Amino acid sequence: MTTLRSRQQHGLEATASRGDKTKTALTKAPPTNPSVRTASRIGDKRNQFFDLHIFLNYGWIGILLIFLWFWGLYYVIQSTDEKSTKLIEIQHLLRKRGNGAQGKAGGKITSSQVQHSGFDIAGNPAKDMGASAGKYADPDSDGHETIDMREWSRTLPFANPDGGTWAQGFELDPIPISKTTPLKVFVVPHSHCDPGWLKTFDEYYQSQTKHILDTIMESLQQDQRRKFIWAEISFFEKWWNEQSADIQDTVRMLLRNKQFEFVTGGWVQPDEANTDLYAMEVQLQEGHDFIRETFGEEYIPKYGWSIDPFGFSPTMAYLLKKYGFKGMLIQRVHYAVKKELALHRQLEFLWRQTWDDEGEYDMFTHMMPFFSYDVPHSCGPDPEVCCAFDFARLPNVGVDADGIVYTKECPWELKVKPIHQRNVAKRAMVLLDQYRKKASLFRSNVVIAPVGDDFRYRTLAEAQAQFENHQLLFDYLNENIAGVSIQFGTLSEYFDAVIGTFDPPILKGSFFTYADHKEDYWSGYFTSRPFDKALGRRLERTLFAAETMGATKEEMREARRSMSLFQHHDAITGTATDKVMEDYATRMQNAILDIEQWMVKKLTAEHEHLGTLQPCWQSPSSRGMDVNFCNESDQVLLFNPLDTEQLCGDVSVKGRSMGMGTLPCERPGSIPNSIIQFDPLSGLMTHPIKEQWMVWSVNEGGAYLFVPGSLHDYKGIDIQIEMGGFVVKTKNWRRTVIERTVPTNFQGKATFIEFIYETNLRDDEEEWLVRFNTDIQSDGVFHTDLNGFNFDTHYHRPDLPIQAQVYPMPTHASIQDSDRRLTVLSEHSQGTASLEDGTIDVWLDRRLSQGDGRGLEQGVQDNVWTRSKLRVLVETEGYKHGQNEEFDTTPLCKQMWKELNHPLELFGTVKDTVKGFGSTPFHNDFKPSNFNPTQTGDDLSHKQQAYKYEIPIVFMVQKRVDYFKRVIDSLRKSDFPRATVPIIISHDGRIQEMINFVESIQSDFQVIQLFHPYSCIEHPNSFPGDDPSLNKGYEGDSYGNLRDAHVCCLKHHFTWMINEVFELTSVKMAAGFLFMEEDYLVAPTIYETLQTGFGFLDQDNKKDEYFGLTLDISDNFANKIPKKRNQWTTKRFVSGPMTIGRHMFALLQQFSNQYCEFDDYNWDWSMVHLMGKGLLPCKTLVPNEPQVLHIGIDGGLHDHYENSELEEAITIGLQPFHAKLSGQLSEVGRFMDFPKAHDQGYGGWGHPADQEHCKKLFHGQDPKPKQYFHL
Repeated sequence: MTTLRSRQQHGLEATASRGDKTKTALTKAPPTNPSVRTASRIGDKRNQFFDLHIFLNYGWIGILLIFLWFWGLYYVIQSTDEKSTKLIEIQHLLRKRGNGAQGKAGGKITSSQVQHSGFDIAGNPAKDMGASAGKYADPDSDGHETIDMREWSRTLPFANPDGGTWAQGFELDPIPISKTTPLKVFVVPHSHCDPGWLKTFDEYYQSQTKHILDTIMESLQQDQRRKFIWAEISFFEKWWNEQSADIQDTVRMLLRNKQFEFVTGGWVQPDEANTDLYAMEVQLQEGHDFIRETFGEEYIPKYGWSIDPFGFSPTMAYLLKKYGFKGMLIQRVHYAVKKELALHRQLEFLWRQTWDDEGEYDMFTHMMPFFSYDVPHSCGPDPEVCCAFDFARLPNVGVDADGIVYTKECPWELKVKPIHQRNVAKRAMVLLDQYRKKASLFRSNVVIAPVGDDFRYRTLAEAQAQFENHQLLFDYLNENIAGVSIQFGTLSEYFDAVIGTFDPPILKGSFFTYADHKEDYWSGYFTSRPFDKALGRRLERTLFAAETMGATKEEMREARRSMSLFQHHDAITGTATDKVMEDYATRMQNAILDIEQWMVKKLTAEHEHLGTLQPCWQSPSSRGMDVNFCNESDQVLLFNPLDTEQLCGDVSVKGRSMGMGTLPCERPGSIPNSIIQFDPLSGLMTHPIKEQWMVWSVNEGGAYLFVPGSLHDYKGIDIQIEMGGFVVKTKNWRRTVIERTVPTNFQGKATFIEFIYETNLRDDEEEWLVRFNTDIQSDGVFHTDLNGFNFDTHYHRPDLPIQAQVYPMPTHASIQDSDRRLTVLSEHSQGTASLEDGTIDVWLDRRLSQGDGRGLEQGVQDNVWTRSKLRVLVETEGYKHGQNEEFDTTPLCKQMWKELNHPLELFGTVKDTVKGFGSTPFHNDFKPSNFNPTQTGDDLSHKQQAYKYEIPIVFMVQKRVDYFKRVIDSLRKSDFPRATVPIIISHDGRIQEMINFVESIQSDFQVIQLFHPYSCIEHPNSFPGDDPSLNKGYEGDSYGNLRDAHVCCLKHHFTWMINEVFELTSVKMAAGFLFMEEDYLVAPTIYETLQTGFGFLDQDNKKDEYFGLTLDISDNFANKIPKKRNQWTTKRFVSGPMTIGRHMFALLQQFSNQYCEFDDYNWDWSMVHLMGKGLLPCKTLVPNEPQVLHIGIDGGLHDHYENSELEEAITIGLQPFHAKLSGQLSEVGRFMDFPKAHDQGYGGWGHPADQEHCKKLFHGQDPKPKQYFHL
């Protein structure tokens, strides 16, 4: 954690204890004036239970009090309940006098200055206990004490006066306790485990979380008094599946004993600002389903635990209530809000939905009062004292198995010391003093004191230190102090003890925007990493569509969990490291592809006449914008996931049904009688709303914080204005406008305009936004949605900083007056504000080079091209407008929102399957062990004959050894002449397991090993790997994507390999080569087929007419295999294993510049590009009986067929092929048309470095030494 030096200058010290997001412990540094020291500070000999200032001012009273103190201590030693109670009362009186003097001298707020303690000075219950509404709370129509956070946002001062010991609060008095007014304390051990932040989910699990769960289970067994709570089911499920039956039985026993308890039980602790209700509910269901299926319904939690999300939404309270919860605990709330609630003992309340007049969904809520959820800010108001009871900080305790010290000493004067018989009495009383002070903030005498932090309890030594030392303190207090009951507890034990003991106030509204210190508002994360926010929402849309189509939870299990993981409060927020965000994106991209595969399979089965279907919109990489791969001239299948109709052009698709349409569904432009106008110079809209592209230039801020600098218009260079302004393009900012017709079934006048922004933010310290400006007299009132479910109302305040007035916009922002309402709808979450009357600002992206002192320790610089689709609705009728009206959307707006977030799903004929990205576009359940080839002696009759043409097989391999073993086994059983013709194995990286296997087969084959000298595996951080400098100043490929080595590497390998192979002197007599990947089985007659094909091409002088031979007429079952299998066919080249001769390679060399400069990461599609240009022949010769079979689909790149077809092929096996060739060949009609010339490829190969390197390889300018070995 980074220490904030500027804060230290003001007397604030950082906890410096961990890398969590609390970042700084807000406490006063030890003051030099003894008159402001509290009695609970045990480290100052001048001030240990009494104050010298009091003594000097009150003389004989001080002497009497000292006498009384010693008198009370004597009776404590005698351990009598009555006398120990008297001691507490005397100490209470002493502190009353001291605090009173302190308040007068220092001018600080004290608890005696507000009516909230519940007791008078004699310790009797106050008459107004629980009845004080406070300055900003009012009774509702039923007389209930009601707090409206929307009103607070308008009137609360949000000041930050010095609170003394509790820096953001005020000085507290400990409550008196006795047998008649007892204090009950539940100390709740916990460990907050982020499913991704500085490390990925898997990295955290392996390095920390699995050790934490191991430790907990072992430690809890040692003493039945020990308790522990656990929140993140994503981690627990992974750990559970690795455990033995004995450990699993132990966990069940601990659950039965109520020592171990699940809290909330969601897959993660979700963010509540950027999330949508649908995703929030799915992640809760995934956790609960696991608990239910593994342990039983009785272990589903009934209490929520949310300690780290950065602000809170009433939507979560609604959701938990819907699932039968009784209460919830929250932590990160603006310090001024906490203080105001604490002043009136309103930290526990019934959280009510603004639309719920009857309180049906009221949720009892506990708000933790202090700065953080760590130990220093949990036991009481003094973090210095509380930190001294964090026994994980003892020397040599917080050290993991690798010797890494993960806890640090307390940053204050007091240090942690072990508890023993000589100090237990004194230390116990100091701790009790903190509990009593904390109790004064609540209306019951029950205290919850969490003991934990980020990734705590990693070792048994740490667990023992916490449990054993605390138990000694508990035992002393329980045995010696009347009216004290203290124990380890669970969350449910606390709530069960509290709920029903008092009449809580009612609270409405949200807790946004969160600030943890001064003017540090966490409003940046509403926008950080907008691409990933959009990708997460796309996954939601796809999953929703599949479930509407009939997919079950079980079928969507992995996809649901990938989506659930992204709801984590450091994922969708965009507040994790670059590699972690990439990990989330990869998981989501694969989940989308899995869902789409399920949808394609279902649709294909129901619409066989349409042939092979694929989703139209696909992404070339995990962090690349979607591209439409469907031909606009072709018809596409439309699926509507909503229960209301949607349009594609003029085609109406009824709810939850299918239709056929032609793309595009919508085009830029206006409707008849349009009133839209644009500025002729800038192209920006001027009517009916004014559109402004704006930039915040900032000097501070990071992933969490927005810290404004100067606001100015975006300075576009080389602006291209098309269609009169409906399309505007600059280098890094593009915008398309589509005016849409308002459906006739909606009443009221309205204008409906869609803005599609595509941005590529490249300059540091900038935040981009679009401002929609109108003459609406909004009077500073601004409405946003909460999770696409609730609404929040905000009031602009000139006395608050700008960053305090930026809010989350999951889907909606609105302003209005009596004449018009302006609404902006978004398909993904963003930050929004209304900083001037009549305006709505929507953030599009932000890029910052520095961190903001909240633990991430990096900026946000992994920006990519991002698409933000906004629907702007101007309504003049049909909406509510009035001071006492609860804000709500119109039926038209609701429909537009539904269509934006759940649009038509489009399926059609794709240009060809996306290949080569490295992430797995399509998956299959096939496992290599399923294949059992059956061969007969007759099948191998050609093995020993002499062959005219030498054709070695070249394998591109990396690390899939299991597949390659199967491939080699099939080659052994084929007619390949192992004794005379070598196999060439080109390694993309030195994977030792693969090298060992290749060396093991040299007794069976002649083997030539090549090692790609430019392998990305060998050069991960330099070219051709991910050299960060390559993207500096690079504008991106044809689709605006930055260079991604993961995409480029395959083409680099193939290009180097083909040049290397044709130059090998050891095979200079070879007529050509068969190029294959490591996961293609070969048929028994593979070499006979090659001989027959080459003989046809050579004998009939077909070299210039044919590109070469291909060996799978189905192209991985994308096409049906002909019924007449014992013949040859002519078709154009698409992909797959290919055999080319030296003449064709020479032709490829001649046009290598065009190959290298074509912006497509696929080597095969780059060749198709040359064919489309007429530079290479497109025809190939292919046997009707497939002679290769692609088995590695689950990690491959070409899955576009039914699983059943593959399984059938595996069962039957590759068949022999003996057909001879004549002059007459059949042709596959649909594949014999000349390929279209495409000037734009699939991208990923636009960087000059990749193109120039490619050219050097073809031109013999390779600087690297040749690396191959003939075994």
